[in-house]
Amino acid sequence: MNPKPPRQIGILGGSFDPVHKGHLALAEAAREQFNLDEVRLMPCAQQALKVHHPTPAEDRCALLRLAIATHPKLTLDCREVFRSGKTYTYDTLLELRREDPDAHYWFICGMDSVCQFDQWYRAADLIEMCSFIVFDRPGVEVPEKPFHPALLNHRLSGPYLDISSSDIRARLAAGAPVEDKIGTLEARYIKEHKLYITKEEQ
Repeated sequence: MNPKPPRQIGILGGSFDPVHKGHLALAEAAREQFNLDEVRLMPCAQQALKVHHPTPAEDRCALLRLAIATHPKLTLDCREVFRSGKTYTYDTLLELRREDPDAHYWFICGMDSVCQFDQWYRAADLIEMCSFIVFDRPGVEVPEKPFHPALLNHRLSGPYLDISSSDIRARLAAGAPVEDKIGTLEARYIKEHKLYITKEEQ
């Protein structure tokens, strides 16, 4: 009997503050192009190389659950966002490999992450632990000498939706519509829980 092929699992991390249609389109594009069985959206407590202080984890996870409800191959993994202390991709991959040693993991990240990869915790070990799917970022050039050639072995084909969470936060704070950028249910949740508004409005 032929052995069962390993499950191919994508991981798309980030603050998801808030999750938007661009995140979902990116996850689905990676799943389809690289024939992944599943893509896990994995919110983090605080991205190590960013200074933005995110919205409470409970709200971001709730928004993600609403966003992926109609995407059966996208799943939510909140292990990082509720982990105490610093959280690193290395630690997460160790956990995942212990839970499912037969699976193969694909880490989905932007070209900006490739440019900063030498700053990642145990970067050399990560190269051995998973494959990388890299998508382009506007204004970010492909590095001539990446940390490791394997980082550029799997490039995701564009185009991508030009949506950013920071722009959505600014629009919400200004009272501008965002329904073209996030789902209806997510917009309702944000309104009901008074997220992303100024203190004066609260």
